[in-house]
Amino acid sequence: MNSCGVTISAIAARVPTIKAKNFDSVWFSEISKEDQQAWQDKWGITQRFYTDYKLHSPLELACDVASEVLQLANLEAAEIDMLITSSTNALQLAKNADCDLHDKLFYPRISYSIKQQLSAHNAIEFDIQNECSSMMDAMQIGHNAIKTGQAKIVLLVVQEAVNEVMDRTTVNGMNFGDGYAAIILSRHSNPNLGIQSQAYQSISKNYSLATVRWDSESSTLSGTSFQMPEAGASEMGKFVPKTLPKLVKLAMAKVDMDPSDVDFFVFHQPARMLIDAWCKLLSIPEDKTIKIMQQYGCAVSAAMPIAFNLALQQKKIQSNCKIVIASPSVGWGFGAQIWQLGELPKFSSEIHQSEIEKQRIARNEI
Repeated sequence: MNSCGVTISAIAARVPTIKAKNFDSVWFSEISKEDQQAWQDKWGITQRFYTDYKLHSPLELACDVASEVLQLANLEAAEIDMLITSSTNALQLAKNADCDLHDKLFYPRISYSIKQQLSAHNAIEFDIQNECSSMMDAMQIGHNAIKTGQAKIVLLVVQEAVNEVMDRTTVNGMNFGDGYAAIILSRHSNPNLGIQSQAYQSISKNYSLATVRWDSESSTLSGTSFQMPEAGASEMGKFVPKTLPKLVKLAMAKVDMDPSDVDFFVFHQPARMLIDAWCKLLSIPEDKTIKIMQQYGCAVSAAMPIAFNLALQQKKIQSNCKIVIASPSVGWGFGAQIWQLGELPKFSSEIHQSEIEKQRIARNEI
């Protein structure tokens, strides 16, 4: 069964309609300008996008980006063998009633609802949960399912409406933005395509550095809020910058490679200083990676695929090249994958929901 290869057939990404810039009096009025400036200097983020619930639910945007990736891959939903989804939010505030479910749910998360909305009735569906690394982990699971003959076509979808847990009275509420992404993995006759090597590590002793907790004092939509202790960033700085490059090097060592053999690196997008540190430790030149957190914040598990899509848009990735996908995740987990690409994945030509809707209006589709 493992004589086949795996290809990334298509990727689609989406950011919602509300642009929230730092120093915005509507979104961050209770945080002093001095604190906002210090936070901006540390994280390198100047704006992010939030979901406008008056226009769309998170589930609608997740299904929309999933429909787009199917169209890009020239597939029907009925052709999907496996559907893997992820959402950081434990409490789903999506339109579950449309799928004959209760409006507010802990479980099931979003896989069942997305399957029903897409009419992907032939797919086995399940959710995974590893926060920022979830799309990378889903790629590994989907890749393995194809290599072992369990599936020929796998759809991966991440739905990140993190504004539901952001307390905007503290600078911690400025880190994250919303994002949505989908990827199609497909069986290929060339056995050399797909993941060539991988490495993962968990460091659970740092679990408490970044959490989402019930918070009766916050005014978030979900009644929960993202929490990071005052010394959290400095504590992260002791192990996050060094651990991810270590995993990248470990994955490379398994296949007798070094960073110069890789054509492009797609990292998770948590902070400018972290990506700069990873690039320095791996001796990666500026043109071999992409940094998008300044414009989009950290979109949790959607950050990496959004960066991947934008790198394809900007022609930074070429066909038949080797790429590294690497991500840390709160908890803390770290992982790195080395992919051999064939043909370039099809990708979203536009990722901004506001621009997509303008185009749809121009075509009389809305």
